[in-house]
Amino acid sequence: MRGVWLWIGVVASCTVPASLARAGPVAGEPREPQPVYPLSGRVSAAGRYLAGRAGTKAFAVVNDRGKVTGVQLHRRFHSASVVKSMLLVAYLQMLAHQHRPLDSASRGLLYPMIHSSDNEAASAVLAIVGEKRLDRVAREAHMVDYEPGGASWGFTEVSASDLARFFFHQEALIPRQFDGFARWLLSTIERDESWGIPAVARPEFQVFFKGGWLPEVEGLVNQVARLERPGVVFALAVLTVHDPSMAYGERTIEGVTARVLGWSG
Repeated sequence: MRGVWLWIGVVASCTVPASLARAGPVAGEPREPQPVYPLSGRVSAAGRYLAGRAGTKAFAVVNDRGKVTGVQLHRRFHSASVVKSMLLVAYLQMLAHQHRPLDSASRGLLYPMIHSSDNEAASAVLAIVGEKRLDRVAREAHMVDYEPGGASWGFTEVSASDLARFFFHQEALIPRQFDGFARWLLSTIERDESWGIPAVARPEFQVFFKGGWLPEVEGLVNQVARLERPGVVFALAVLTVHDPSMAYGERTIEGVTARVLGWSG
């Protein structure tokens, strides 16, 4: 495998750029058309649920046909540690461009940055790749709401739409030789940080994800994921700020996920 602002409670829709559209079906025997996943009614249910939660919230789904829907799609939030997933891609692209292998020094930075969300490792990675490479990843993923945070990478500005799009198309942005490593990193994040989307979607889905949080600074709890099972690939991003607590933000993300999957009202 290789900005419009929308009021909370209104489900919006936009289309993924043609340059990032998924390939159509391979020619062969006709097959029964499969319904879009997740169903639009489930996305609407998630929007209604989110409207009843405290704080400022947004979410976006890129369904298995590449269409983006959700609430407050283009509202900007600080990324917190979610941007580390972009730093991972920027670093792997740098290695490929320089024809370098994934050596122990690289693993020593990338593993803690993703697995345990180590901030010192993230700052070291940014110092190596530079702001320009990170910005390039955003452009390649057509992240139209992205605003760089400079050395204060946790204050990079992103939208739910951009993050869901980035995770949906992430494998196309990762050099082929490093794809397996990146998938392993993003699916084996430590248990204490595997709340939210993976806590709800596993084991039915394989979940590749990254979370970010600034609970004491601005009550921010974010998470974005790519979800896969046979025949289905989609992405979900949930961004929240002004949460009463981090646990409250985690529950909000879990509630959205359960409704998108059709496992709750």
